[in-house]
Amino acid sequence: MAKSNQLKTGDRAPDGIALDVDGQEVSLSSYWADGPILLTFLRHFG
Repeated sequence: MAKSNQLKTGDRAPDGIALDVDGQEVSLSSYWADGPILLTFLRHFG
């Protein structure tokens, strides 16, 4: 049986790089040090 890469409730998300509102790269783990984070993905149609 293949191992699933799907996260389960309570799992920590893998670290990654995202752009902040100023376009600067930040690692997600740099925010985890302060507590939980909410990462939202927006989809723009237009």
